[in-house]
Amino acid sequence: MKSWSKMIFSKKGKNNLGESLEKAELARLSDIDSTRKVWDNLQKNGIDKYDEFYNVCLYSSIVYNDISILYDNYHTSNSKTQTNLFGRLLCMTIIEFLDDINPLIGKSLRLELETNNMREFVEELKEIGKEFAAIKRENNSELRMIRNNSAAHKTKKAKDLIDFTKETPFENLNEIVFEISVTNNKLTKLSTRIISKITETLRNN
Repeated sequence: MKSWSKMIFSKKGKNNLGESLEKAELARLSDIDSTRKVWDNLQKNGIDKYDEFYNVCLYSSIVYNDISILYDNYHTSNSKTQTNLFGRLLCMTIIEFLDDINPLIGKSLRLELETNNMREFVEELKEIGKEFAAIKRENNSELRMIRNNSAAHKTKKAKDLIDFTKETPFENLNEIVFEISVTNNKLTKLSTRIISKITETLRNN
């Protein structure tokens, strides 16, 4: 009787977790769709002076959604093989995100903000860039090794691939996903304030 009740509790727990993860994913996809529609409307009206900003918004949202889905599966899978696979793909996605995000929030975006009289956001954007750079610097070697040799299957040595598929992909994976989540959340909050300023500016013009 005890083992049966535990099984029911376990199923309920998994169902509840699955529902929560699905709702979170739908919310992220809804935000992505809303941002895309706003950007499309601006471009249809010949307004392209916010293109760098909206590109960053969409890029960070899309990749963070990928990271979240991979992490959810990495964290909840009961299969060691699947956990390893999701972990390797997660490492690959993270290092590629860290390679790309700083150039995207760098000089061109800062110049666009300054040109559009939003200089007050530049320093905060720089600090966010420094946080992403620090995460990359601290984890670069391990993440890149996994990406190059395992996740992207660039190595043609089958025995090396077997070794990678049996090991824990990266010991600090939970920690690094948390750090990226925190920093990306700062970028999202900053983006929300910038969008409010853009909306106000367009309304007054």
